[in-house]
Amino acid sequence: METMFNCSVVRNTSEMGLVIFQRVAYTSVFILGLIMNTSALWYFRRIPQWTDIRIYMLNLLLADLLLTLFLPFRIIETYCPMKQTHFCTLLICVHYLNMYVSIFTITAISIHRYMAIRFPMQNKTSRASEARRKKITGGICAFIWLVLITLTISFSQNMAPKVLKTCYERNGQKQMSIEFLLVLEVLGYLLPIFTVTTCSTQAIWTLLRSFKDISQCSEKEIIDQRKSVVAIITANMIVFIVCFTPVHVGYLLRYIFKESSESVHIFYDVAEWLATTNCCLDSVGYYFLLKKVFRGKR
Repeated sequence: METMFNCSVVRNTSEMGLVIFQRVAYTSVFILGLIMNTSALWYFRRIPQWTDIRIYMLNLLLADLLLTLFLPFRIIETYCPMKQTHFCTLLICVHYLNMYVSIFTITAISIHRYMAIRFPMQNKTSRASEARRKKITGGICAFIWLVLITLTISFSQNMAPKVLKTCYERNGQKQMSIEFLLVLEVLGYLLPIFTVTTCSTQAIWTLLRSFKDISQCSEKEIIDQRKSVVAIITANMIVFIVCFTPVHVGYLLRYIFKESSESVHIFYDVAEWLATTNCCLDSVGYYFLLKKVFRGKR
């Protein structure tokens, strides 16, 4: 263990404040994430019938759970820093991989949900069509993992030990490549957030327009259900924006200012933690899905 850890590191006052924040913040996310995701996984095992949306949600759950299981290394780092080795590269790659699997799975769910609301008749299919849709959904999930694993391996030199200041932090004097930055910002953030916000707002607008016609028929239960869907879509969109926007702003700021600004360093570390909280907040979506499933069994 002596070759892996460097527990003699001395931190100044400002660094200690950030370290204490990380200890408390990441420990909280780990405990909540482990409880929520393992509970959701246990309930997912009891689902009698799988649909395409449930396959997407399971894929999101697996990404969140894997990210949660690697958080103890992040917590250990705040107490006893690990030396910069290829194991650190692996930890950073796992972090990137699971975060972007979550981003792209949420994007796929947003598209699927919009299509189901916008074209409800096409959602009523035969068993053969439903089976085909489930295969397509499984293929999309596998494709997301395959593409992101390939990209992570391709850009792994940007997380190599020689460019790291600590196990989880890049040396400010060694910038990530512009190609890697563009992939993170354009493919990993701008394209997904444009898709999520567009599909979510269009789905909300479609549901809100339907209220007038439904209210004329005095179908209060249907109205309440659709209001609930509007609230869930709105909450999911806000959570996506709040969790993933700051960290991508942080990537850009660190590329521009390097280590010259302590405020940028603090902003990036807090933003990175905020992105990690998504592995807990996704559980809200699991709750509503599983509540609907088991309520339908009664």
